[in-house]
Amino acid sequence: MTDSMRPSRSIAIRLAIVVLIAAGLSIPISGEAAGARLLASLRIARPKPVSANVPVVATPNNREVQNVVAGILAETTAVALDEPDQSVPTADSAAKGAGFAPRLLRGRSDPASFTVLGAHRLTARVNQSQLRTLLTEAGLPVRTASGSLDGASFALATPRAVRVQYGNCPAPVANTLQNQINGPPPPSTDNGNCVMLTQTPFASATLPAALDSGAVMEIALELSGMSPNQTRDFRRLFDWRAALTMSPPRFMRSYEMVNIGGGEAPGMLMITGGRRGPTYELAWVSDGLVFSLSGYGSSADGLPLARSVGR
Repeated sequence: MTDSMRPSRSIAIRLAIVVLIAAGLSIPISGEAAGARLLASLRIARPKPVSANVPVVATPNNREVQNVVAGILAETTAVALDEPDQSVPTADSAAKGAGFAPRLLRGRSDPASFTVLGAHRLTARVNQSQLRTLLTEAGLPVRTASGSLDGASFALATPRAVRVQYGNCPAPVANTLQNQINGPPPPSTDNGNCVMLTQTPFASATLPAALDSGAVMEIALELSGMSPNQTRDFRRLFDWRAALTMSPPRFMRSYEMVNIGGGEAPGMLMITGGRRGPTYELAWVSDGLVFSLSGYGSSADGLPLARSVGR
């Protein structure tokens, strides 16, 4: 199916709904209708800040795809684990906190700062009516028998990750509902040397056998801001376990399929133009880790920097 054949207006409406639900899923909630809370908040003139243990940095939420998937499948969620992010002084302390040795950018000679990104796990039950509606509106087939999924339990979990940061990066912003919807503020010219390398072990997903996981991931990526063509190429590189750890740029001007490490690690270079957040994001998988390299400078710097990644 071509891009023009997709019901773009319907998917845009659903995007707004699911992004709001996804924003709520990043908050510890137990037995509470996240969608109802968020839609109710739209009735006030200014959304109230959402409480959180730590602020989010001016970069995409590393759990966005996981949250959108959960928002597609369920209306109510229980967050079983929601660890805060922790700044640490050295690569060794990051390794102890995350359970693996982070890699550094040999293409940068300036000092790096380290953050251990907390692990997260959520559980919920499938709302088949909601799932069917979203798939239908997206123009995707519903391949499950009626009633075979409704109420089925599922779980999504992302392990601890490490973010290595170089240069003058934007200051953290408050974790409010409005900021989660709008994204980070526009960067300044002083942020041009900022580069962030995030490395995450594969996520895990416990899903009902009857679930068409491919269709769910397809709509999740499109609702995260990708076109059908971008989604197709993204899914060629990243399976469920990898995609659940990622947060593709919300606004993508263009993208390019690239090879990292002499062709041994194919990647996707996503260019945003730096309207909000980084100018580019380069994602690839190597040695059981999902890498995401974001920069505020020229996108031409992305591939050489990615090829300089080493222990």
